Amino acid sequence: MNLAPRKPRLVLFGAGPIGQAFAAQFALLPFQVEAYDARPDLSDHAVILTEADMVEAAACLEDGDYALIATHSHDLDYRIAAAILKAGRPKFVGMVGSRGKRDRMVTRLAADGFSDETIAQLNCPVGIAGLKGKTPEVIAVSTAAQVLGSAE
Repeated sequence: MNLAPRKPRLVLFGAGPIGQAFAAQFALLPFQVEAYDARPDLSDHAVILTEADMVEAAACLEDGDYALIATHSHDLDYRIAAAILKAGRPKFVGMVGSRGKRDRMVTRLAADGFSDETIAQLNCPVGIAGLKGKTPEVIAVSTAAQVLGSAE
């Protein structure tokens, strides 16, 4: 009988270089990591789904899950984030991007009827503010620290 508590689930949307760095970093931490991508050439790093199925998976996250979004497409990032925020169950939602990308996402979410309170749940750019470095590994370490800080 295993009485160990269940590890929190971290779902990665995107398995490119940053998604792979996320997976490697979070594998060292107490998380159950799942990764999804729509690009067949990334099948060694993720479960391959259609973009529509990735959005559906995002809508089906469970209470207390963590989600990180780093796909190849800003539009797909938006659709995944909107599905996660609409469902309202994950403990943490992070998206790789610039402040400009965040501004565009916020504007679009507001136009689609999301409240300011709901929009504020989106952590974009993800990671600890002020940490220098844009390599996938630095982004992953910074994001892991941010996620761990949100874990109570």
